[in-house]
Amino acid sequence: MVNPIMKARFSTLTTLVIALICFNSCKNLDTTQTEDNSDLLVQVYEEGAISALEDTYGAYELQKVKMVSRSMNIYLFTFNSKKIRQNELIQLLKNSDLVKEAQSNKNVEPRN
Repeated sequence: MVNPIMKARFSTLTTLVIALICFNSCKNLDTTQTEDNSDLLVQVYEEGAISALEDTYGAYELQKVKMVSRSMNIYLFTFNSKKIRQNELIQLLKNSDLVKEAQSNKNVEPRN
């Protein structure tokens, strides 16, 4: 026969473990990363190219989010992934005379 006190402790412990796992999962969510991979890192030859890129690729709603590296002219951009696939836009950007390099923004996590 199972001891009712042990059963209650086991139930409480199980609930606590599940709650901790859920809390840790929610804490580790990156709210800045979009779920549909609609952001890119773009290295331009000069800062003035940003507005030209936004105008040229306006049909895809390409917009600068922030500067990632001033010295290397690298910017984070977002776009509407319902209008174009990420790899297609990357190829278009790489073919532009204004762009030195373009790639997907990869999520990285620090090592413990």
